[in-house]
Amino acid sequence: SSGINAEYGGPQFGDRKTYQLPLGSSQLGLFTTERDIQEGADIVMVKPGMFYLDVVNAIKTRHANNLLAVYQVSGEYVMLHDYATKSGNFKNIVCESLFSLKRAGADILINYFTPLVLKWLHENGGVLTP
Repeated sequence: SSGINAEYGGPQFGDRKTYQLPLGSSQLGLFTTERDIQEGADIVMVKPGMFYLDVVNAIKTRHANNLLAVYQVSGEYVMLHDYATKSGNFKNIVCESLFSLKRAGADILINYFTPLVLKWLHENGGVLTP
């Protein structure tokens, strides 16, 4: 089983305050997304993804014709991997987390489960099912 130690996955110096929006600032996130799209962004991204499904949905609702990427960050991966492993229902939990991002409006999913998802897709004729 592969894993990532999220404790060491953050910036090696400084802090995230220089590039991460304050918690609870969804309107600011929507404003900056609007600005990015007006400036010609080909893709906009929300990260972390799981805890901001409302923002993902709001962006996709307002900008249906723009590509929206959602990044499941290392901390989300560690949390999901740990729970999914302990639950005995690993594939279902991973798939549900990805399906929830897609339902919220993600066009592109970026996550650490990709090698497993590709394996599951290959084993199931290109269809991802829990």
